[in-house]
Amino acid sequence: MAKMKALVIKDVGKLVFEDRPIPQVKNPDDVLLKIKTVGICGSDVKIVEGKHHFKPDTILGHEFCGEVVEIGSHVDHLKVGDRVAVDNNIRCGFCDFCRMGLTSQCVEIKTSALGVMRDGGYAEYCLVPEKQCFVLPDMIDDVLGTQVETLATVVNGMNQLMMLPYDYALVIGFGPIGYLFAQFCKNIAVKCAVTEIDPYRIEVAKKCGLTVWNPNEVDIPTMISEYTYGRKADIVIEATGNGFEQALKCVTPGGKVLPFGMDSSITANVVPNEITRWATKIIGLYLGQNTMVPSIRIFRENRIDMDNFFTKVISLDDGINAFEDLGLDLKTLQRIPKKAMKIVMKP
Repeated sequence: MAKMKALVIKDVGKLVFEDRPIPQVKNPDDVLLKIKTVGICGSDVKIVEGKHHFKPDTILGHEFCGEVVEIGSHVDHLKVGDRVAVDNNIRCGFCDFCRMGLTSQCVEIKTSALGVMRDGGYAEYCLVPEKQCFVLPDMIDDVLGTQVETLATVVNGMNQLMMLPYDYALVIGFGPIGYLFAQFCKNIAVKCAVTEIDPYRIEVAKKCGLTVWNPNEVDIPTMISEYTYGRKADIVIEATGNGFEQALKCVTPGGKVLPFGMDSSITANVVPNEITRWATKIIGLYLGQNTMVPSIRIFRENRIDMDNFFTKVISLDDGINAFEDLGLDLKTLQRIPKKAMKIVMKP
């Protein structure tokens, strides 16, 4: 059986480069993709770090696009040669959540997510159900195509926030997710500030023309209060997974908090009466939800500034070393200063 190169998560802290069999089309709706590009997501870093669920011995990578090279007998909407982005979260379509429109809570996502629970895009090939594929227009190149699913999650957040031009917003954490939310704020003309502790990403925020504060150097609730003339933020987007308590301190009465970042190792101390008394709206959501097509539209029309988003494109062979650039020492599993915003790999 023909082999391919792949990056495989064996266990917490153990990411290895190995040969794997090229997957074979078996099911009628199978689509075999030759991977063009795959992004390294912050959740991939957390998987390796042990702060996000995963299935051991799985090929990582859920931010990818590829070329269709083989299709199953019942694939009707794709053809060989199509270039597609992938929604890695496979919904069953039959559970109560799916049939009531809350597909992000599908009971099967926890066992079927590509690049988390089944083999993903850190490889030369990947097998994907047809319904997870979205044809890319020519104006979206392979590098940008890796971020369609990422943007789809942010668009889902924007749909729920219903942000208005006169809102004051705070984005906690200026990684790739914080970057995208901040760009939407700028587009809508929202007055927006971001927080970040990493020097590299602080500089990226400045390049984007954003107000940025380091919570290790200043008191963020004080800064956002001064920034908004004593009001605090109408919208706080928590994009790290560890800043929920701070978000509650920064939101104005009647404002909205979106806990978007994910970190299963974090707990928070909350006084429920404070949420009730100040009418704080906490918005829980997960993944994208019918937002892949809107994301493609946004990228196709160049609606957001991505000039400072991508740091570099590397080969899959160099993928393990890239985790250090993204702030994780693989030998100690300790956090170190970052040297990148988004890194994309080519097999």
